Amino acid sequence: MSDTELYKMPTVECSPKFLLKLSQLMIFLVITYWVSQGTVNNIDYLLPALMVGAALSLFLSVPNARMGVTLGIPLLMVVWGLATGENDMIFFAIFMLLLIGPIVYLPAMATGDSTLDLDDETRLQRLGILWLVFAVFMLFVMAPLMGMAMEGEWAEEDPDGTTYNMSIDSTSQTIAQGALGLGVAGILVFLITAVLGMELGPMRPFHGGAMAASTMIIAQYLVLMADGGPAFDIIDMPFIIGLVGLIGLSPYAAYESDGNEEVPSSEPEPSEEA
Repeated sequence: MSDTELYKMPTVECSPKFLLKLSQLMIFLVITYWVSQGTVNNIDYLLPALMVGAALSLFLSVPNARMGVTLGIPLLMVVWGLATGENDMIFFAIFMLLLIGPIVYLPAMATGDSTLDLDDETRLQRLGILWLVFAVFMLFVMAPLMGMAMEGEWAEEDPDGTTYNMSIDSTSQTIAQGALGLGVAGILVFLITAVLGMELGPMRPFHGGAMAASTMIIAQYLVLMADGGPAFDIIDMPFIIGLVGLIGLSPYAAYESDGNEEVPSSEPEPSEEA
């Protein structure tokens, strides 16, 4: 008979491990709110209910929750799309896989969760690649940073099909250009110090994470200040805070926190003298 616990209540504390879990929880709850908008039939509540279940199972460390959430939700969306003839749902499933996968695995990899069954070297290698993919996706695909910096204008489309043509003034565009440079620098710092394992003066992987996280905050501020955008929705704030937490705290938890070492020491321990 297995002694594996069905769930584990996380310790509420101001630690990178708990804050990463909290960031993860906020992101899933906000996604739940988004997908619940416009529900008409009872079947429409299935996806929001699954998202709530995913959020709680990850927060409570239910066994095999990570694999189930990462593959289960996109697979359900594919089946749903094929059954209803909604081809857009299949495309959205691929998008959700790219979004959910890093959100699910980054906290566990950063804190060295024992259920991953990975040695530290392998775990940190995979964490580095996953963080890079996620950071690039968030900064240059999800956030309209390139449009802000290069042209000062961009278009955003709501799930209901409404398109907003947004723009910022020249001062904000200059800020966007600085944020773009900061984000690229952060990704390069993390790539060199964490993934390639090279020294870059006093820079550490955490500095790259902090730069990328700061870029996301600046980009969101510019979106809120832009002309022609949708009405401000307070529910967007927990989502951004959660993403900033994942991007900024994951390198710190993995490379700076107690109990996580970037490279295991190769020096032999001194022998005890009789």
